[in-house]
Amino acid sequence: MILAVHVDDCTMTSSSPKLILLYKEKLHTRYALTDLGPVSWLLGIQVMRNHETRTILLSQEAYIKAIIACFSLVDAKAYSTPMVPSTQYSKHDSLVSVTDAVRMRKVPYCEVIGSLMYASVATHPDIMFSVSMLSQFLENLGEAHWEAVKQVFRYLSGTCDVVLMYGGERHDLLGYTDADGASQEHR
Repeated sequence: MILAVHVDDCTMTSSSPKLILLYKEKLHTRYALTDLGPVSWLLGIQVMRNHETRTILLSQEAYIKAIIACFSLVDAKAYSTPMVPSTQYSKHDSLVSVTDAVRMRKVPYCEVIGSLMYASVATHPDIMFSVSMLSQFLENLGEAHWEAVKQVFRYLSGTCDVVLMYGGERHDLLGYTDADGASQEHR
């Protein structure tokens, strides 16, 4: 049995439905609980189950649309990749003039990166590299970094309906890597 708790939300899973009922009863005798039935939303993530195909689908479409709207990027044109290929970002792209620094202080860069981190950790590992790269410039960002963040949002606007699927058919593990770590400024 697994019990996951976050503040006032919790969900249970087990190989035995009887065990879940038993623990719900035990918890309810001690704490006031509201049983909402099978999980369908958890921490902003939509959870969909297909018992026939034995799959669980996780979606953050509503969350992604909300953060796109929150940061006024609804009209951003969808893009096919989270970063422009072969673009390098460095500390040299950071601000030089005081005027630029004042202007960029108004940009919600930290909030945007935090929002993107949640999406990348929960259901969109495809943006993890971009978010990780751009989070290096939280203290001293430049216009190039802000444009790169908007690129990630453009990508998400075109892929917000993509879901993360667990289970289903078994496939051989297939992995890809880019061993170009030496091209990073901090290597």
